Amino acid sequence: MKNHEEPEAVDLLMEVESLERILNFTNDSNFERVCNYLLSCASYAADAEEMMNAFKTAYRTYIKHKKYPQALRVAQKINSNDLIKEVMEICTDKVT
Repeated sequence: MKNHEEPEAVDLLMEVESLERILNFTNDSNFERVCNYLLSCASYAADAEEMMNAFKTAYRTYIKHKKYPQALRVAQKINSNDLIKEVMEICTDKVT
């Protein structure tokens, strides 16, 4: 993913059903592109399981990089009260 090949990496990991492994390769310079691509792919997922996997991977990536408002938006999109509660508990910044 050093050469802005995030879409190819995400596509490959989706194909082999190991999307969660992308978390090991995200950093401060590429996580936003990874998440944007994941959220875009979720709309075109083959089934509900693949869609939820894309959303949850984006959620975990945002949490890893402490982007709590974006993680909350994803949690709301998938209508998961557990994830919404988790974000609210993890975020310690009162303003956020």
